[in-house]
Parts: sequence; C-alpha cells; structure tokens
Amino acid sequence: MNNYQPRAPHPRRSVANRSRVGGHATSRNTLRSPGEGLRVGEALGLRRSDLHLVPTATTLGCSTPGPHVHVVGRDNPNRARAKSGDRVVPVRAEVLSCYDRYLPERAACPAAEGCDFVLVNLAHSPLGQPMTTDSVRKWLSLLSTRAGLERRATPHMFRHATATELLARGASIDVVKELLGHSSIRATEVYLHPDVDALRAAVDSLGPIDLGEAAR
Repeated sequence: MNNYQPRAPHPRRSVANRSRVGGHATSRNTLRSPGEGLRVGEALGLRRSDLHLVPTATTLGCSTPGPHVHVVGRDNPNRARAKSGDRVVPVRAEVLSCYDRYLPERAACPAAEGCDFVLVNLAHSPLGQPMTTDSVRKWLSLLSTRAGLERRATPHMFRHATATELLARGASIDVVKELLGHSSIRATEVYLHPDVDALRAAVDSLGPIDLGEAAR
C-alpha cells in the first residue's frame, strides 16, 4: 500500500461536525452529499436527475452499476459548470447517508420545491435557489471561524483531501485521475505525498549491493 501525507488540514470533520448555520446542518450534509472529489462548480451544477443513488439505475436508462452521480456540462443560472465535461462519479454509502439527512432540510424550505438543483440556499436569500460558488466560500469561511480553525477551509480542500485519501488507501493514480476529471495525469500528481516510511521501504526493497572484490 502507498503511504502519503496530505498537505492541507482536513476540514471535513472539524467544520461539519462542530458548526451549524441558520438552523441547518453544515457542509457534511450538503457539499459532501452529491459525491466526493467533485469540483465546487460540478457539485453546485448537479440536478436531482443527475443523482442515481440506487444499486441499479437500469429503470432510468442507465447501465452504470451502483450508486453514482452524473457530472454534466451545461449552462447554469448560478454559473456553476463542469470544467472537464461529462463523467460518472461513484459514491459510497456514507455519502448516501449524508444526502438522506439533507433531504428533510431541503423539504422544509417551500421555496426549494420547484428547483431541480441539488444544492440550494436554505438559510439565506434567495431561498430555494441554486447555491453559488461565492456563497459557498463565504459559508465555509464563517464555519472555519466558528470551528476555531487556524486555516480557513475552502471548497478545494475537500477535493484535495479526497484525492490524497484515495492515493493513501492504494488507489492507482490513473483511477484517481478519472475520478477527479483531470485531463492530464500531471494534474493528479500534485496529490502524491510520499512520507518518510514509504521512502525507507522503497530503498530497503532494493536489497544489498554486491560490491564484489573491490569491497574486500
């Protein structure tokens, strides 16, 4: 297994579990609910029809197995966009649980009923309308202050933490590249952070050096 260390603090647990805004649960139930490793623009551009959070979506005309989301390149009123075009991103059980907890909060906002976007404003105007990148950044900044973080959390830190964790758990770099939607593997390589133990293990795996007669 590969060993890596993240460059940035991990904001997901500290921010999401310690703070609330406007009576609504915070980033764990919203930013993480659609899928992991998405760019903020991709997450904010998701429509409810893009979520196939079921074991099989064949009845929806989709052959992709397991729970997943479809990142679709389209023009959105909140200016969110899929930078790398269309792709499919699998999601795990924890994300489904987060999304389930988000749905009652969304349903409690009557203004959101007619909006097909997944992530909408629940605590500030315009209520029920798609969230914007600017509002997410301000929201995370406020949460960072309330949680007492030394470093302000940003949307990209969630993506960075997901990529680093995937690599640390042994996912190959080409798989991570596809999950993140990178056009070049060089963009994925910035998440490679070999630690001291990994460096030592690599050197030790070389075995002894045969110096022959010159060493005697």
